[in-house]
Amino acid sequence: MAKLMLAIVSLALLVAVVSAADPGPINDFCVADLKSPLTFNGLSCKSPAMVMPEDFALRAFRGDADTNNPLGIGIIPGFAGVNYPALNTLGFSLAKINYAKGGLVPPHTHPRATEVITVLKGEVYCGFVDTAGKLYAATLKTGDFFVFPLGLVHFELNTGSGAAVTLSVLNAQNPGIQIIASSLFGSTPAIQTGVLSKAFGISDATTEAIKKGFMPAQ
Repeated sequence: MAKLMLAIVSLALLVAVVSAADPGPINDFCVADLKSPLTFNGLSCKSPAMVMPEDFALRAFRGDADTNNPLGIGIIPGFAGVNYPALNTLGFSLAKINYAKGGLVPPHTHPRATEVITVLKGEVYCGFVDTAGKLYAATLKTGDFFVFPLGLVHFELNTGSGAAVTLSVLNAQNPGIQIIASSLFGSTPAIQTGVLSKAFGISDATTEAIKKGFMPAQ
């Protein structure tokens, strides 16, 4: 009996893991109605009679994002709820990232998505850290791909001699993003200084100085 119960529990866990992704669509498409006031776990659909071929096209990636900021990066999204409503219910999203020389996408996670990136221009050093603390990193050139498994901390750095561009595909309509440094040192309300000082083995004064770097400009 115990073995039977163990088998049932194991099967239930397996089903839960396999189904832990965006649900599959029940229609050919569900182009998001971005003007609808309805909110639920997803976006409401346009009437099929109102859907146009242009709804399925995204032209935002023709341009480049502004990289004039401290990180030296600019991001153009391709998200169902932002500028690509045809992706609604299809279970993925896109992002084009422009990098100035030395530009950095800082360590972050996507709690609901695995991400695959490809380099369109330049040279990018990228990697992720697994739950055992091991780093998996590589330097990519134009045409190369790299995958960041769901939920793991990862980063991208332009190591080339000029600008770089990458394209990301994430297997969730709303992958979420949590930037590690700003989440810890710039949360609202703030995490107690003693917690961060002990966690990172630094002084309270250092923690306070780091926190100030993440405070919004007055």
